[in-house]
Amino acid sequence: MRRAILAALALALTAALLAGCSAAPVPEDEDSASEAVLSPAEETAPAADVPTLAPQPLDAILSDDGVAILFVNVGKADAAILRFGDSAVLIDTGSASSAPQLIAGLNALGVAKIDAVFLTHSHSDHVGGLEALAANYTVPIVYSPYFSETDKNGENKIVKRIDKLGLPHAELRAGDSVPLAGGVSFSVLGPLERNEQDDNDNSLVLRFTYDGRTFLFVGDMQFAEEQTLIASGADLDSDVLKVGNHGNPDATGEDFAALVSPDIAVISTDTSEDADSANPRVYAALSPADIYITQDFPLGVLLTLDDSGDLAISSPARDADPLDVAVAGIDVKDQTVTLVNNGSSPADLSGCVLFSVRSQAALRFPEGTTLGAGETLIVGEHEAVSFAGEDNPLNKKKDNTVRLYDRLGFLVSEWAE
Repeated sequence: MRRAILAALALALTAALLAGCSAAPVPEDEDSASEAVLSPAEETAPAADVPTLAPQPLDAILSDDGVAILFVNVGKADAAILRFGDSAVLIDTGSASSAPQLIAGLNALGVAKIDAVFLTHSHSDHVGGLEALAANYTVPIVYSPYFSETDKNGENKIVKRIDKLGLPHAELRAGDSVPLAGGVSFSVLGPLERNEQDDNDNSLVLRFTYDGRTFLFVGDMQFAEEQTLIASGADLDSDVLKVGNHGNPDATGEDFAALVSPDIAVISTDTSEDADSANPRVYAALSPADIYITQDFPLGVLLTLDDSGDLAISSPARDADPLDVAVAGIDVKDQTVTLVNNGSSPADLSGCVLFSVRSQAALRFPEGTTLGAGETLIVGEHEAVSFAGEDNPLNKKKDNTVRLYDRLGFLVSEWAE
């Protein structure tokens, strides 16, 4: 790649950082009460120039059979959608509160069928969107690391969550490979051992090569797991890096960054929620890579690979014609939500998301769902359209907020009472 750093200097710098930094575990329920509407962040990235791109229509960016990776703008969370022709996989699912943005990303890439979901570790900003995903799509298999955090009863937290949803599941160990349709095979590099102190350092580390380009996804891996990977002699050299732990200073040590030596690095975060993320030290460690932050793009960072093997970063634009549909009311007793089309022409609700903030239930409207001009639509258990797998999307005792998002995740209407 493009740089070489003396190993002795790099190891010394990392040792100093290890001595001075410690990581705080992410609470299991850190996203459970979030009611923020995720939208393009207006803050500038810290201590670095952020590449800026003019938004482009999706049909000008994507080809039907090309390779596309969308690092979804899910706030201070993590989700990536990888599409290889007709095959698609997810690496992490964001938080429960960012489910509308996750579904928007799937809509943007034209994904109707999911081949697999990889969960890197148990923290809620990586696994929280799994429930909404399972309610709206068929999930044939979920992969997670064999070494993973357990609850007070000794039960594996990820396995417990997956089993509750009744999804097929497999645990992965370092050295495993996962072949996918389209000739892609994911190599599992880590975790190599269990870290009892912090599940970030039990993150699933995945590497794959496609058309001569190599991609590395590291979850929330921090210094400790980085060092076990380096000591193992694993080949880390990659063209594209999904930066560990949201670009916080307790990850991406100088020696690790030198071994990866990416041309493109992507940080998934919202710096207004996590001021330490997209950290200047991490920028310096990854120099001279082009570094992108999901918060700076409405849908996220879209990476495409053309037939000649060239990588391109794009910013997808929102749909030109906004919906003129509103949430007109809710009925807590009947557990229904009423929508009304205030426009003068039929509204296509295909792929739009109705989201209940309190229960974090998400409904993706099926393809072909339309609402005539001036007409109303009632969403509920005994109606034609309902929240799948959720008997009580509205909370009977607390305030309720229901939001309607368009197919690309932009807020259209909100009702609160």
